[in-house]
Amino acid sequence: MFAYIANTPAVTDVVVSGGDSFFLSPEQLKKIGEELLAIENIRRIRFASKGLSVCPSRFLDSQDEWSKTLIELSNRGRALGKSIALHTHFNHPNEISWITRRAAQILFENAVTVRNQTVLLNGVNNDVVTMKSLIRTLADINIQPGVEDLRTPLREILQLEAHIRGTIAGFVTPSFVVDLPGGGGKRLASTFESYDETTGVSKFVAPGVKGNTVHEYYDPVWSLPQASGYAP
Repeated sequence: MFAYIANTPAVTDVVVSGGDSFFLSPEQLKKIGEELLAIENIRRIRFASKGLSVCPSRFLDSQDEWSKTLIELSNRGRALGKSIALHTHFNHPNEISWITRRAAQILFENAVTVRNQTVLLNGVNNDVVTMKSLIRTLADINIQPGVEDLRTPLREILQLEAHIRGTIAGFVTPSFVVDLPGGGGKRLASTFESYDETTGVSKFVAPGVKGNTVHEYYDPVWSLPQASGYAP
């Protein structure tokens, strides 16, 4: 894998996940991080983990080497002019406890960049009050916004973004995106070419990446005017 990345100059960003990088041993984390940092074309490395949200106490444990290794890799990357970040997942402000705040502070004090990616969940966080609270709480503990990846109707995410954008500082406001099936990648929700709210079908293109290929995104069936199928 490392040889392939080194021989493919177009690859400049790497996400280490495979499930959750928190399951890597400190030795594995160090090995992967050092190998990637040694590759000239790699400029940015992201370690994806829910660890900060589901088990923040590990970052407070002086005997736990995982966070120490992450900090060491971050420092080494910075010295090389490369970026290492921890990408985590908080979906509701109630997930953030005093332990989370202390863990985030430790990472902030050691200059580790932490970004959050929220999955927009129907009935859990897809309302303005909850989302504003989550965004502001994360900003207060120096966790940067990533993207809001949705599986609620596109019309709802557009309304949610409209009510949030401008009420919170731009640099802590996340991008609201759709993750397109079929290799379409993530696209800003507002950049659709067309959107039929009756059928729930929206169409997106990315000329700079996929040429004129059209990728379709589908609202959940339950959200359609007739849950049994398309409206006539």
